[in-house]
Amino acid sequence: MSRTTWKLGSTLAAAMTLLSHAALAEPCYDLPNPDARIAACTQGINSGKLTDEQKAIGYSNRGVAHRQKGDNARAMADFNEAIKLDPTFPASFYNRGLAWRDNHEPERALTDYNEAIRLGLKDADIFNSRGIAYFDKDDYDHAIADFSEAIRLNPKDATTFGNRGAAYRAKGDEDHAIPDYSEVIRLDPKNAAAFFKRGNAYNNKGDNDRAIADYNQTIRLDPKNAAALFNRGLAYNHKGDHDRAIADYNAALKLDPDDAKTFANRGIAWSEKGDDDRAIADFTEAIRLDPKNARAYNNRGLVHNGKGDNDRAIADYTEAIRLDPAFAMAFSNRGSAYSDKGDNDRAIADYGEAIRINPKQIKAIYNRGVAWLEKGDNDRAIADYTEVIRLDPKDPDPLDGRGLVYRIMGEYDRAITDYNAAIKLDPKSSKGFVGRGAAYQGKGDNDRAIADYNEAIRLDPNSALAYSARGRAYLFAGLIDKALADFNQAGTQAPKNAYMVLWADIIGRRNKLPSRLAQTSSQLNMAVWPAPIVKMLMDQMTPADLLAAADDPDAIKKNGQICEVNFYSGELSLAKGAKDEAIRLFRLAASACPHSFNEWNDAVAELKALGASQ
Repeated sequence: MSRTTWKLGSTLAAAMTLLSHAALAEPCYDLPNPDARIAACTQGINSGKLTDEQKAIGYSNRGVAHRQKGDNARAMADFNEAIKLDPTFPASFYNRGLAWRDNHEPERALTDYNEAIRLGLKDADIFNSRGIAYFDKDDYDHAIADFSEAIRLNPKDATTFGNRGAAYRAKGDEDHAIPDYSEVIRLDPKNAAAFFKRGNAYNNKGDNDRAIADYNQTIRLDPKNAAALFNRGLAYNHKGDHDRAIADYNAALKLDPDDAKTFANRGIAWSEKGDDDRAIADFTEAIRLDPKNARAYNNRGLVHNGKGDNDRAIADYTEAIRLDPAFAMAFSNRGSAYSDKGDNDRAIADYGEAIRINPKQIKAIYNRGVAWLEKGDNDRAIADYTEVIRLDPKDPDPLDGRGLVYRIMGEYDRAITDYNAAIKLDPKSSKGFVGRGAAYQGKGDNDRAIADYNEAIRLDPNSALAYSARGRAYLFAGLIDKALADFNQAGTQAPKNAYMVLWADIIGRRNKLPSRLAQTSSQLNMAVWPAPIVKMLMDQMTPADLLAAADDPDAIKKNGQICEVNFYSGELSLAKGAKDEAIRLFRLAASACPHSFNEWNDAVAELKALGASQ
C-alpha cells in the first residue's frame, strides 16, 4: 500500500542588514547600539548644521537603526525622507529595499535594489539581496544569476553560497545545490544548517546514506535539532530500517512532543513494520494535534483497509477528502475500499474522480480497469489497462491485466502477446507465466500450459495460484493423481483459501479418498461466502438451501454466487455418480457464469470431458 510522507524543505538564508554608506562626517554612522544611533542621528538631523545630502545620510542611518529594532514603519519613513532629500544616494534605496522585503513586498524591493545598482552600488551584498527578492518571487533563474554575481564579488561569503543552493533546490536541481552547500561547509565547518540542507538535497535524490551522514553532522553540531532527527528518521525509513527510523522519531518527539507530522511519520514506520495497532494510535494522535491533517486520515484509512475494516477506512478517506477535496490519492484509496466491499459502482466513481484531479494517477486507472473487469465491461477494462501501459510502459502489471481480459474474451493470441510482453519486463515474476499458461490452456495447448505453470512454480515455489492452475490442467488432462498432489500443495500454501480446500476435496473424492473437509475447513471463515458451498460438500446444507444462501441484493454478486452454486453442485453430483444432473448443472454454469470466473472455464472443461455439449 502506498504511503505518503512529509519532508522538511530548506529555507532561504536571511539577508544581513548592511551598514549604510554614510559620509565620514556623519556622527551616527558607527554607533552599534540602535537606540544610541537613533538619538545621535536625530540630534544631527535637528541640529541645523547639515546639508541636505548629510541629512539624507542621517535619515538613512536612523532608518537602519529603526529596522534593527523591528520598527519597519519608522524605518520606511526615514528611508523615504532620505531619498526625498538626496535621490542619488544608493544606500537609501538599498536599505528601503530591505524594509520592503521585511514587509513581504519583493516587487517593491526589486525596484529599490535596481535603482541602488543603477546609482553605483555594486557590491556583493546588493546582488545577494536582489537575489533574495527574486527568490521570493519564485524567479529562481534571476536569483541564481544574482547570487552568482555576489559570489564572484565575494567568494568567501558562505551565506550567498547557501542562498544559491536554496535557489537550485527550489528549481529541483539538487545536483547544483549540493556543491553550494558543500562550499558553505568548507567555509564554515560548524554550520549545522548547511549540513541539514545538503542532507535534504541528498534525501530528495534518494541517496539515503549520504543524507544520513549529513543529518548525523547536523545533530552532532546541534543535538536539539528536532527537524534533523525527523529527516534522518525519514531516510532510515526509506532504507527499510524502521527500528532506527522509530528511534529518531522518538527522539524528535522528546524535543517537540506536539509535532503532528512526527507522529504521522512514526505511524508510517509502525505500519511498514506490520504493527497496525501502534500505527493507528500514532495517526490518531497526529489527527488530535492537527485535526485538519488530511494525510493522517488517509494513512490511518490505509491501515484500517489493510486490517480488513473497510467501513472505518472509508470513513477516514471521506474525512481526508472533506479536508482536501483535491486529494486524488484519498479518492483512489476510498475506491479500493469500496471495491473490497464489492461495491464496484462507488469504486469506479471514486477512481474517476481521482483521475479527473490527476489524469496520471496510475493506481486509480489500473484499479478502475479491475473494477470494470469485475463488472463484465471488458472494453472499458482494456481501455484503462491500455492507458496505464501508455503512462508506464515498463510496468508488467497492466499487461498482465489486459492479457486476462483478452483471455476472458477468448482472444487467446492477444492474451499471449500481452503475457509475453509482461514476462519480458519481469522474467522472474510467476504471475505472467500463470496467465500465459491459462491462455495456452484456453487454446487447448495443455503441454505449453503445464510448461508455463512449471516455470511459475520454479520461480515461486510457494505460489498457491500456480499449483492450483497446474492442478486444473492435470485434472482436465485426466491426470488425477498429479492434480490431487497440486491441489493439496495449494491448500498447504493457502490454508485459509476456501477454493483451494474445495478443489482438494473434489479431486480427492474422484480418487475415492475420504473427505478431509472436517479438518481442512477448521481454518476457514465459515461466516462468509463460499462457506455455504463447503457446508454442502460436508452434507450440512442441501443444494436448495445453498441456492437460497446465494441470494444477494447486489445483482452482480448474486450472479457470481449462483454461478458457483451450479458448478460445485455439479461437482458433487458427479462425485455421487449422477452424471446427467452434473451435466445439467455444468451447462447452467457454462451459460451463466462470468467469463472471469475459474468456474466458467472449469464448467466448459468438465462438459468437454463428459462428452457433452454446452
